[in-house]
Amino acid sequence: MEVVVRRLVDPVELEEAVEVHARAWGSRDYREVVAPHILRALVDNGGLVLGAFADGRMVGASYGWYVGCGESRYFYSHATGVEEGYKYRGIGFALKARQREEVLSEGVRLAKWTFDPLQSLNTRFNLAKLGAIYRVYKVNYYGEMTDEINRGLGSDRVVAEWWLDSRLVRMKLEGRLRPPPAEELKRVYGAVEALAHSGDSTPQPREAAGARVALVALPRSITRVREELGVEAARRWREATRRAITSLLSAGYVAVDHTFDSQGRSFVVLVKASLQDVLDARLPWTV
Repeated sequence: MEVVVRRLVDPVELEEAVEVHARAWGSRDYREVVAPHILRALVDNGGLVLGAFADGRMVGASYGWYVGCGESRYFYSHATGVEEGYKYRGIGFALKARQREEVLSEGVRLAKWTFDPLQSLNTRFNLAKLGAIYRVYKVNYYGEMTDEINRGLGSDRVVAEWWLDSRLVRMKLEGRLRPPPAEELKRVYGAVEALAHSGDSTPQPREAAGARVALVALPRSITRVREELGVEAARRWREATRRAITSLLSAGYVAVDHTFDSQGRSFVVLVKASLQDVLDARLPWTV
């Protein structure tokens, strides 16, 4: 499948980008998407709107804008979505790769966005594939949302930092930096599970203070937990991951990757390290 990513400027295409995002999140309330006239204003006033095309039509879209000036300037990537049927086929990666090129061409070295830390696939995409990190957690950032992905879960978000020209990002984009599986992280590098689980409904907090590497368990699919086990089970996961992650971030840990164990359980990987060491890819399993 050939994927073409390009800037969007035409009003008709901007309207289609809104429809793509509505399909991507299963949004029934268009107040939770974006108005086409907002995208048009972004196009003409320092923003960047990208569309991904496959099979003769738009199937993904991304938009954001520049913030600040001078050395503190960064790009805020507010939304990147791919519609059902085209997810997990490299389209989101193609959108972000083009976005990186565009932002670097403006002399900007940092992009930010928010994502739900409870969504395991998002964590894997952002941290393991793109090389983003996070150090900030925001509780119920958008308030209650009604789309099919977020309904009933609240809207906790973490702030992704994508340091575009860092060694970490370059290695991740090239597929040259992958974390060991969870068992090896524990056996060789002393990783501690700050949140463990034996099943999607039973997250168990544990003490991880002092460990250089910490693991926080995530459900493989929080949407499946909500649908199969009920909204209360999903909310228990939200509360447990919130406590574990915020505790680690406040203690100076940085979320840097995602891994699995031999049973297929999913974990976000956090390290106690300086930002510069992380960006230089000086992680326990690389030094």
